[in-house]
Amino acid sequence: MRRLRYLLEHGKHGVQGHHTVVGNAVRVTVASCAAFYLCRYGLGLTVMSVYATFTVVSLGALARIPGSGRQRATTVLTALPAGLVLITLGTLLAVQTWAAVVGMLVIGFMVAYAGTTGPRIAGAAPGMQLLYILPCFPPYAPDTLGQRLSGFLLGAVLLALGERFVMPEPDTPSFRRLLADAADAAARLADHHGGLPPVQALAAARTAGEALRPSCVPPADRPASPGVAHKAMAHAAESVRTLLARLDALHTGAGPQREYQPETVALLERISVAAREAAGALRQRRKRLRPGEGPSAKALQEELAPVRAHRAVDTLERLSTDDRLVYLRRRSQVVQAADCAVVLVLATRLMLGDRSVERNPAGHTFAYARAGALELWWQRLTMHLTPRSVIFQNACRFALGLAAARAIAGLLDLQHGFWVLLATLTLTRTTSLETWSAVRQALTGTLVGAVLAGGMLALVHDRDTVYAIVLPVVMLVAFTAGPLRGLAWAQGGFTLVVATLFAQVSPVTWQLAPVRLVDVLVGSLIGLACGLVAWPRGASGEVRRSMATLCSAIADTIGHTTTRVVERSGSTELFALNRALSLAQESLAQYQSEPREDTVQPDWPTLLVAGKDARRGERLLPGRPGRIASPEVGAWLRHAADRTAAAYRSLAQHLRTDDGTPRDDPQPLDIRALLAVAPAIPHHSPDTETRALSAALLLDSVIWLDALTADLPRLHKEM
Repeated sequence: MRRLRYLLEHGKHGVQGHHTVVGNAVRVTVASCAAFYLCRYGLGLTVMSVYATFTVVSLGALARIPGSGRQRATTVLTALPAGLVLITLGTLLAVQTWAAVVGMLVIGFMVAYAGTTGPRIAGAAPGMQLLYILPCFPPYAPDTLGQRLSGFLLGAVLLALGERFVMPEPDTPSFRRLLADAADAAARLADHHGGLPPVQALAAARTAGEALRPSCVPPADRPASPGVAHKAMAHAAESVRTLLARLDALHTGAGPQREYQPETVALLERISVAAREAAGALRQRRKRLRPGEGPSAKALQEELAPVRAHRAVDTLERLSTDDRLVYLRRRSQVVQAADCAVVLVLATRLMLGDRSVERNPAGHTFAYARAGALELWWQRLTMHLTPRSVIFQNACRFALGLAAARAIAGLLDLQHGFWVLLATLTLTRTTSLETWSAVRQALTGTLVGAVLAGGMLALVHDRDTVYAIVLPVVMLVAFTAGPLRGLAWAQGGFTLVVATLFAQVSPVTWQLAPVRLVDVLVGSLIGLACGLVAWPRGASGEVRRSMATLCSAIADTIGHTTTRVVERSGSTELFALNRALSLAQESLAQYQSEPREDTVQPDWPTLLVAGKDARRGERLLPGRPGRIASPEVGAWLRHAADRTAAAYRSLAQHLRTDDGTPRDDPQPLDIRALLAVAPAIPHHSPDTETRALSAALLLDSVIWLDALTADLPRLHKEM
C-alpha cells in the first residue's frame, strides 16, 4: 500500500510538471510567433521582429519566473523599465568593443546580484541579461533604437497576455492565507484546556506549520523583499510557527488527563482570541487597517504580565526538586506561547500598515518598523556584498564569463557573437564539474541540431513560407522537449529555432548551422574556464565557512543579549546575526542543489534553528520588565552565557580549521549553582512584585540559554 501511494503521488507530480512545461511552451510559442509574424510580415520591420521574438524567448523560456499566471504577468510588466534601460545601454555601448565589455561586466554583475531582493527578480535575471546581450553587438546602429525598444515592448506585452490567458498557471494560496490558517490552527489548540491531547487539532496545527516552512511555500509567494510589509510577514510566520510548536509541546508533554491551572486556562483563552483576531484581519481583502480596528494584544498582555511573574516564583521554588529543567520547560511553554501570540498580533498590525506597534511594550521586537524604505533596501543589497556570499560569487562568475565572452567575440569578430554569450550564460554552473557536464550535453545537442538545421536550410533554401509554417512547430517541440528531456535536447531544439527564425530575417545558407556550433563551442569553453577559475567547488567549502560565521554570530549575540539583560544597557545589534543567517541559508540551499557524491554532512538546519533562537532572544529579552538586582545571580547568568557562547565559538573554530572534533564538550546549565545564589522570594513583602518580575526575567533567560545548548552535544558529536 505504501509503495502504491508513493507511485500515485509521484505520478501526480509528474503529470503536473509535464502540464507546466507544455503550458509554458505553448505560451512562449504563441506570443513569440504572434510578435514575429506581426512585425516581420505585417509591418515589414525585421529589427523589431527579432527583438520582439527574443524578448518573449528570453523572459518566457530562458528566465524562470515563478508564480501563477497572474504573478508572472505582473513580473514581466514590472520589468519593462529595466528592460528599456538595458536595451538602450546595449545599443549605445556597442560603439566600441571595450565599452561593450565594460558594460557587460557591470550590468552582468548588477542583474545577477539583483536576485538578492527576491525570487521573482532572481528568476527573471537570466532573461534580463539577454536584453543587454542582444543589442551590444555590431552593427552599431543607434538609429534602430526605436525599433528595438518597440519590439521589446510588444514582446513583453504579448508574453504577459499569454501568461495571463493562455493555459495560465493556477493561483496558489497567498502567504496571508497560509498565515491565517496557521493562526486559526493555533486558536483551536489554545481552546484545549487539559485532558487527552487533541489529536485532530494537533495534526491540523502541524500541517499548517509545515505549510509555512520556506521550502514548502511557492517562491513567488514568499515574503522575500526588504520592505516593511514583507519583513512583518516573515516575522509573523516565525512567530506563529513557534506558537504552534509551544502549544504542541504543552499539550503532548503534560501527560494524559492532566487538568491545567485556572491561570493557564485564562491565558490560553486570551491566546485563542488573539490568534483568531489576527486570522480574521489576515483574511480581509483590505490591505491597510482603519483607525481603531484590527487585532489587539492588550488583553493578552494584561493577562500575561502577572502570570509570568507568578509562574517565575513558583518555578524557582520547584527547581530544588527538579534540576534537569523539565518542570521549568513545561511551565514556560504557555508563557512562551503567549509571547508568540503577542508578536503575531503586532506583526499582523504592522503588515497592515500600523507603524505604531513599536510603541507597544513588546514593540522593541520591531526595530525595523522605524527604518525607512531606502534604509531597508540598502541593508538588503549590502548584506550579500561580500566574497563569502554564494550570491556574490555567482554574480562575479557570470559577469566575468559574459565579459570575457563579449571581448573574445569582439576581438575575433565572430559571426553571430551573440550566440557565444548566450552559451556562456546558459551553460555556466556553480561548480566546475557541473559546468563540464553541461558543456558535454550542450555540444552533443548542438551538433545534432546543427546537422538537422543545415539539412533544413539546404532543402528549403529561401522559401520563407515554409519557414513561417515550420516555426511554431519547431518552437513548441524545442521548448517542450528541452525542460523534459534535458540540456542536450534544449540546445539541439534551440539551434533549430534560431535557424528557422534567422532564415526569415535575412538570406542564410546551410553554413549558419556550423557557425552556431562554433559559437556554442567558444561560449562553452569560456564558461568552463570561468568555472575553473572562480570558486570551482561551488558551495561545498562555503557552507562550512558560513556556518562557522553563524556560530560566531550566535556567540556574540548571546554575549550582547546577556549584557543588556543584566546591565540594562547597550543597543540592539541584529544586523551581523541576520547577515550570518542569510549567508548560511543561501550557501546551504545552493549546496543542496548542486549534484555531488553522497557525503555525510552535519545537521546544518539545527544550526540555522539555533541562529533564529538567538535572534528571538535578542529581540524579546532586553525589553522585558524587571531587573536582575542580585549581583550573584547576574554573575551566574553571565557565566552560563559565557559557557554557551564559548561552545559555539569552539564549534566555529572547528568548522574553520577542520581540526578533528571540537575541543570543548558543551555542558548543561548548572542549575544547582543558580539555586545556591538565587534569593528566596517571600509571598508577602513590599517588593514581592519587583522581585517576581526579576525572577521572570531570569527564568526567561535561562530557558533561552537552555534552548541554545540543547542541540550542541549532537552537533559536536557529528563534527
